[in-house]
Amino acid sequence: MDEFFEFDDWIEIYNSGGIVNLAGYYLSDDQLNLTKHQIPATDPGATIMLPGSFKVVFADNDNLTQGALHLNFTLSANGENVFLTAPDGVTIIDSISYPQMASDISYGRACEACASWQYFNNVTYSAPNLELPQTSALLFLNEVQPENTGIYHDPEFEYDPWIEVYNPNTNQINLGGYYLSVNGNPTQWLIPANEPYNTVIAPNSFKVFWCDNDLAFGATHAPLVLNSAGGTASLTGPDGITPVSSLTWGALSAGQSAGCSTDGAPTITTFNPATPINTNTLIFITPKPVVINEVMADNIVTFADNYGQFDDWVEIYNPLNYDVSLAGYFMSDDSNNPRRWQIPATFVDSVTVPALGWLTFFIDDSGSQGVRHASFNLNNNNEFVGLYSPDGLTRVDEIAWVHMDADTSLGRQTDGSPEWVNFIVTTPDFSNNQGVISIQEMNASKEIFSVYPNPTRGIVQCSKKSNIRVYSIQGNLVETFYGALQINFSNYGAGIYIVTDEEGNKIRIIKE
Repeated sequence: MDEFFEFDDWIEIYNSGGIVNLAGYYLSDDQLNLTKHQIPATDPGATIMLPGSFKVVFADNDNLTQGALHLNFTLSANGENVFLTAPDGVTIIDSISYPQMASDISYGRACEACASWQYFNNVTYSAPNLELPQTSALLFLNEVQPENTGIYHDPEFEYDPWIEVYNPNTNQINLGGYYLSVNGNPTQWLIPANEPYNTVIAPNSFKVFWCDNDLAFGATHAPLVLNSAGGTASLTGPDGITPVSSLTWGALSAGQSAGCSTDGAPTITTFNPATPINTNTLIFITPKPVVINEVMADNIVTFADNYGQFDDWVEIYNPLNYDVSLAGYFMSDDSNNPRRWQIPATFVDSVTVPALGWLTFFIDDSGSQGVRHASFNLNNNNEFVGLYSPDGLTRVDEIAWVHMDADTSLGRQTDGSPEWVNFIVTTPDFSNNQGVISIQEMNASKEIFSVYPNPTRGIVQCSKKSNIRVYSIQGNLVETFYGALQINFSNYGAGIYIVTDEEGNKIRIIKE
């Protein structure tokens, strides 16, 4: 916590030299704006550092009200750059490009002033970095499914076998460093420790490991084989010796799972349907057959919310001849976590889809702006959005995309139809039947030209090698690239640019 009892993002600075006053130095998360935040000279007692000392500054965007060690920006859990710059505003003293993060796990130097960096379960703010050996926690193998027939898929949309781990504790546990095995050696597979964002299991929660041998897809994919005729799965502690939990199952039919009768209980029973990433006592709730009808993941000037802001949005269509309330339903951009955001039930009328009508939700990570504002954002590249029943598992509808241009949407060609197309004239809160369809359709066999990330602060990657022209929003040619797989926007000013390829495709790029 900071001195205001708030749990904010933070950055730790280590002083390996003589006495230093940080007043006048700059911190930033933007290489093109190294002077984003200057540490003020108003509190020398807070900013002076003795030799060999540590100083924590809070990236909480509370610099105007909470003191000299509070910055005017926050940090992204998806990973970004951080720069410490000298008082001249030019000389970079140090920088780090940190990777995707997990809650309450830090990323730091392996030792003070070391060149190598690592994740720390044992967070050591204002003290030397030290990772203590993990000890085995109370955990349970809670459920297994050897033959998955369709209730729950992995992020690659494959219905693979899985093992579920249950954390009954009041604190999160990082499963990185534990071992999973089937029918044999307890150290058969070491869960990777370099992806805590995949391996942390929240308090009183569940984590699924896919037994598909697709190791390239991340730390939740294991080289294990589950047999529908029966077997035993085991979880072993980080020391490779301490048994943590095991689960033995008998013959199972396709679609069945075996698991604890209640979460963590010693009695094993059969489930059909299975209950992955949920309590084994889950009560299934049949949802109404509404559908995701249209999605926009990069709204620049197309459709404003009730605050006049241009946010990502998802439109739901109700094909029934009576109103449907979505209060209690879940929406998520992570198939591993269908419970990402639950639609509030505080104002039911505001989240009710009229008969044969439409309702748009703003996906803007601004839950404080109303019951139709979700607690996450969408990405216009390689993204997914799903709608789930109030049971938090039963899928109502989902859609994924590789790329979506700014101010274009992905929608059903006609309301509720199975064909998905791109709309260059979008129709939030109205029928798709009169929308203007882009030339590029969802199921076209031709490879679609796309670039990412968008928005960008520097280099963007192209989906295929192309001859590229970059134009300003006013239509002026900025630069030409031949046979390019990358475009460097670092030297361009902030604003909107148009990228075209040799086939005439146009993409609007936002340079931050």
